[in-house]
Amino acid sequence: MSVLGTSIKVINVLICCLFVSCCYFTLNVNSEIPDKQTALTVVETEENSDDAEVSVEETSEEISYDPLNVFIPTKEWQTVQPDQAIPSGLHVRLNLETGLKEAKLMEGDTQSKYWKLGEKQGMVNPNKKFTRDELKRALKDFKAESIINPSPENKEKFKSYKELKKDFEDMNIGVKTDVEIITELLEKLKKTDMNDENLQNILTDLEYYLHQIDNAVYFCDARGLEVLLKCLNHTSEAIRSETALVLGSALQSNPKAQISAIESGLLQPLIRMMSIEKSVPLRKRILYALSSLIRHFPYAQLKFIEQGGLSVFSKIFDEAGTEVLQMKTITLLNDIILEKTLTENDPQETDVYKEKLKQYNQLNIKEAMVAGGWCELIPRLLTLPEHDSREKIVHSMSTLLHPCLEQFSVFRPVILNLREEYRKLSQEENDDDYFTNLYVMLKHIASQLYVIEL
Repeated sequence: MSVLGTSIKVINVLICCLFVSCCYFTLNVNSEIPDKQTALTVVETEENSDDAEVSVEETSEEISYDPLNVFIPTKEWQTVQPDQAIPSGLHVRLNLETGLKEAKLMEGDTQSKYWKLGEKQGMVNPNKKFTRDELKRALKDFKAESIINPSPENKEKFKSYKELKKDFEDMNIGVKTDVEIITELLEKLKKTDMNDENLQNILTDLEYYLHQIDNAVYFCDARGLEVLLKCLNHTSEAIRSETALVLGSALQSNPKAQISAIESGLLQPLIRMMSIEKSVPLRKRILYALSSLIRHFPYAQLKFIEQGGLSVFSKIFDEAGTEVLQMKTITLLNDIILEKTLTENDPQETDVYKEKLKQYNQLNIKEAMVAGGWCELIPRLLTLPEHDSREKIVHSMSTLLHPCLEQFSVFRPVILNLREEYRKLSQEENDDDYFTNLYVMLKHIASQLYVIEL
């Protein structure tokens, strides 16, 4: 009995050891694949790098799978090849009979982890993450495949490279630079056998391009102003008007072009035309050209006064129906006075400033205006009904107040009436101080003319 008992105990121990070994082997097999899966995470790489090398981060280096050789699981057990990638979330086992690894969908999982359409396939796994380089490589491969083997639909929808190249070549035919266009227009402008309609069209095109400062400088260097001077004497009023507009556009805020205009002798013809022309629209354009020529150019302003420009402007006030021109001349002269004042009150050390100040010191525009009777001419327009016109007149009177004090006193009743009118308007306005500012200026002018109790 002792031998039998001992034998039973040995058998029991062997059975226990065998049971423990089986459990350990089963646990090891079931945990093999999930613990050694590659984890792909998004890695920040350089922006916009189409030629970047593709790299994949792995949490384990024990298994390296081919990402293009994917395992497609189903509800049935299937053999997993050694180089096939297995996504997480599958049931994996080792077949003891064949010694091969097998996998299938987990119980209750009715959806496939992959999609498949013909020869194309892809994995649907929201838990899987890809690096930016992986996505770029996939997109690059996709583009390359599309170019090498385009589908019939793409062939019909898109043009080939040769076709696109030809289209671009066709579009580039006739494309020219601004300088080339201006040169051609200038050559056409020199022809004498051109009808008025074509000439006006050329001037219109030229005016468009000469708004650009560099284009205007090139035009002046090409002696284009001399050609325009001839057009100013054209028999057609429309041509003269268009020419004045072209000149104004070319000279406006363009010091180099302004200097070229003075050297070309353009100032005197414009003053003469302002004196002899009768059409108000035409004279407005001539005034525009004159204004563009002499603004911020004290030397040209001095020559304007010396050549009788102020006298020509003052004669406009004797003509009926020229209120628009009168207002524009007053505004221009007032701006010139303010230009000089601002320059004198803003000293600088540059050579350009010193030369400009020297030229302004030779310009006595206030004295010239007083001598030319402008102290009587300006207040006449106070009776105009428009607030904008009144504002410009009041500004000019403030600028010339001290040298014109005696002449302005004659208009004291008009000034007092306007002061009262704008006092009431200033009380009615909300955020805007337009009427208030006018009232303050009129109040100041009135206080300088007489002592008035306010």
